[in-house]
This record gives sequence, C-alpha cells and structure tokens, in this order.
Amino acid sequence: MTAKKNGTLQRSSSGIGAQSGLELLDSQDPVVFAEEVAQAAVRMLDARPAPAGEMTVVIINGWGGVLFHEACGHALEADFVAKGTSIYSGLVGEKVASPIITAIDDGTIPKRRGSLRFDDEGTPSSRTVLIENGVLKDYIWDLKESRRAGRESTGNGRRETFRHMPMPRMTKPYIDVGTHDPEEIIRSVKRGFYAKQIGGGQADFARGDFVFSVTEGYLIEDGRITAPVRGATLMGNGPQVLKQIDMIGTDFALDLGRGRCGKGQWARVSVGQPTVRVPRLMVGGTDREISGQIGV
Repeated sequence: MTAKKNGTLQRSSSGIGAQSGLELLDSQDPVVFAEEVAQAAVRMLDARPAPAGEMTVVIINGWGGVLFHEACGHALEADFVAKGTSIYSGLVGEKVASPIITAIDDGTIPKRRGSLRFDDEGTPSSRTVLIENGVLKDYIWDLKESRRAGRESTGNGRRETFRHMPMPRMTKPYIDVGTHDPEEIIRSVKRGFYAKQIGGGQADFARGDFVFSVTEGYLIEDGRITAPVRGATLMGNGPQVLKQIDMIGTDFALDLGRGRCGKGQWARVSVGQPTVRVPRLMVGGTDREISGQIGV
C-alpha cells in the first residue's frame, strides 16, 4: 500500500500464506488485513525523522524474527560451519547467547510456510534445538554435511527445484517464548525505539553483521509508545545482540506466512519470536532531538 500527503510517499506491505486452501481466509479477513496495512502507511505520513544513536530497542513478535534468521540462523547452517566461515564454527556446548534464549528450527509445525514432511533428500523433517538457555546445541544439517561430520541429517536438505543441488536451509527458525509480559517490556524503557515492522536489509552470514530498514517505527518515552518516526535503520551484530537480549515476551508468534529466503536458491520459510528487548542497539536516523506524545 502507498499513501501520499503533501508530496510525501510512505509504503507499507505485508502478506499471508500457509500450506492450506481458501480456508486460510477464514482466519484472516483479507479486507481487514488490507485496511491494517493501509493504515500503517497513513500513520507514517505524519511521522518525524527517526532518532540516531545507540538506544534500547524493542522488536515486535512474529516477523521481527527475521533479524535472527538473517544475522544468526544462516551462520548455523552446516555448510558455512564446515567451511569455517561461520562465527559459530566449533562452538557446540559453548555459551553463545543470553541464558534466557532458546532458539529452534522446526519444520514439523502443520500447515505453516516452510513446513516439510521430509526434505528434498528424503529425510523426515524435525524440530531441532539450536540454542538452549544460551548454549549452542546443534547446527542445521543436510545429508552431505552430516555424513562428512559423522552426524545425522536434521531434515534440512532443501533445494529450489530439481535443477538445484540440496543444501542446508532453515525451515522455521525462531526464538522461543519468554516470561515477560509485552506491556512490561515497553514500560521498562525510559527512552528508546519500537520496531513494529521491519523491511529489507543485508546481513553478513559469516560475521553476523546486519543492517535492516524499519518501515514502521515509534518512539518509546517513559514506558509508553508515542510518536511514529520514519527513516530508521537497525544496525548491529546478530551474535552480539543474542548475548544482550535481556527481556523476552510471552507473546510468541510466527509470521503470517510471507517469508522467502535467498541463498543462491529461493526457499519458503517462516520466522518467529516473542517481543524482545535489546538494551543497546544502533539506530540510524537523525542526530536531532526527537520527541513526541502521539499515542498509538
């Protein structure tokens, strides 16, 4: 959706998908869904320039998990690990994240985008605990890399079409549910940034460095979500962010089914997480003082 006012253009987009028929529309009214996306674009027309600098950032549940997928998930795929180009190479059993974080790749959840009964090498799909209470437990394996390492495939050998070779690929990577009420997380922030909708970006699979645009963002002031801001980017290092996260919500959700992951080949995926708080994350925007009390 595109909204325009006094020469300013703002765009908002989303999508839904699942391994189902038209019954998908029974749970998600397409008219209501379209109205919500349009309203997000309209809200951003009056948004102020995003603040810049290191601050506390709260990232929404569901699609917010794209940050973990891009900045950390790819580094857990066994081909990168075997080549030694992953920051997680040789770290099984080591602490790599905050102790409140458990991260999973689960290809068995029924009807979800990215779900598999078996992968493209004939291995049954599985639920793989990658990080448990901050400790690295396993990688994402296909047959070739698992045989090379003397391991068993986790059912993650995927390919775009029969013309492509299978490789280790995520299905539905997510950060598991936490213990904090999402409203409590917001109230804990004196001054910060709320990322409600994350757009496109780039990530370095080897080091985990990332830059993502925020298509819908808001200030957090005195524990309240206030003014909408535009032009924000989130910049940081995925593995370092995993170590910093200090609050995880009870509102776990997978995204609505829009994910498509590129790694030389395209694959359908889902991402997910609860609301999370990162105490220190770099936000790109303007260095001018920005504040406001526009409730949302």
